[in-house]
Amino acid sequence: MTIPMRPPAAAWPATTPPGLRAASGARVLAAALLLVVLVVAPARADAQAASPALVFEALQVLQAHYVDPVDVPRTLAAAVAALRRQLADAGIAADLPDLPPGLSDAEAQRAFAERFAAAADAAAGRIPAIQLAHAAIRGMADSFNDSHTGFLSPEQNAERRRRQQGQPGFSGVGIVLMSKDGRFYVGSVIPGGPADAAGVRNFDRIVQVNDIPTGGLTVDQVSALIRGPAGTPVTLTLKRPGISDPVVVTVTRAPIVIPSIFRAEVLPGGIGYLRLYQFVERTGREVRAALARLLEEGMRSLVLDLRGNGGGYLDELTSVFNALLPPGTPVYTERRQGGAVRTVRTTQIPLLPPSLPVVVLVDDASASAAELLAAAVQESRRGVVVGSRTAGAVEASVLIDLSDGSALSVTTIRLATGRGVRLEGAGVTPDVVVELTADDLEAGVDPQFLAGVRTALQALGRPGVGRTPF
Repeated sequence: MTIPMRPPAAAWPATTPPGLRAASGARVLAAALLLVVLVVAPARADAQAASPALVFEALQVLQAHYVDPVDVPRTLAAAVAALRRQLADAGIAADLPDLPPGLSDAEAQRAFAERFAAAADAAAGRIPAIQLAHAAIRGMADSFNDSHTGFLSPEQNAERRRRQQGQPGFSGVGIVLMSKDGRFYVGSVIPGGPADAAGVRNFDRIVQVNDIPTGGLTVDQVSALIRGPAGTPVTLTLKRPGISDPVVVTVTRAPIVIPSIFRAEVLPGGIGYLRLYQFVERTGREVRAALARLLEEGMRSLVLDLRGNGGGYLDELTSVFNALLPPGTPVYTERRQGGAVRTVRTTQIPLLPPSLPVVVLVDDASASAAELLAAAVQESRRGVVVGSRTAGAVEASVLIDLSDGSALSVTTIRLATGRGVRLEGAGVTPDVVVELTADDLEAGVDPQFLAGVRTALQALGRPGVGRTPF
């Protein structure tokens, strides 16, 4: 599975855990649902008191599973640097020199153990040793500069598991938070959630949470204010497009289940609209059922909205591929440990007739599985991609539990498009580029959606557009 670890900070789901890491404008989203091919769970053990054992456990996981060879001294050097930052942030002075060059793997581990002990001694009574271990592991994972290699705290890991199983992952109000130009907007209202029932709308700007103005806060801080125990109230002061006075809404928090599909309906003109938000258990089956219903209701063209979709299970993505694309279509390629390369192709008769035009909407928060789907539609000339360039976070990883309940996401497969184009760090460039600006949000206008519907309507009058860009 993939974790969209580097979608730009312009938009991300605040309904999910805070990012695994945030540095230099990059963000690793714990919400991102892994295109994981397996999950390995070690026997549970109590956290080590002041021992680097958990760090070495994580190092062994990286060595065993990372797609490329792991440079142990370099990786542990990053862990030492992370310890220094953790201590410095707490105002704690400690002598943690860099690892000297030329160390063997065993020497590097001994040197790190000495520095970890020094850090634990300096931090005694102020920073728990387990927190130091987590900081070191996060530093190791970050040093790979890889969109799908990252660390999840025990809390993030537990939430991730609940969400992927279709269970409530957290308690909140049920919105996807979007940040533009230092302001915070409701990017989407999660269907059936408390915010939906309370009348919160897409593109409402969140001016204040309870008595705290959102100006100058980070996305993580605003998200943390909105979340809270189920059954407790939170008051949102909103600036709604077209209304001069603030809208004040008090919402009772509740456990939030995020569905795969936010919206599926036939719009005027026979335009089917499907908002697909994530690839989790049963997504493929739900998408196929939704498409079948839209066809029965007279769908003549499809707008598939993948904006904000951070990815998901690889087998669920494959099911969606098979619903849309002709059999034998190359949809992605993978390179595993040792360099073996394989091209994956569709294998079934598609649910959609080949003549039915398809438009795919994407944005800078469309990541991993969503990017592969958009690229496959584009490369196969099955449809047109509309919106803004995607996140460029496309790998496959396994999520491996550590003995304290935390976890590592580790890239095990390098992914590319069906034609072998690497999307990691580059993303998918739409055929029709349409940006969503802060001015659009303030006005309550969605130019990407409007462009997608307009493109789909235009396609209906052109024979054969289902197989050529239109």
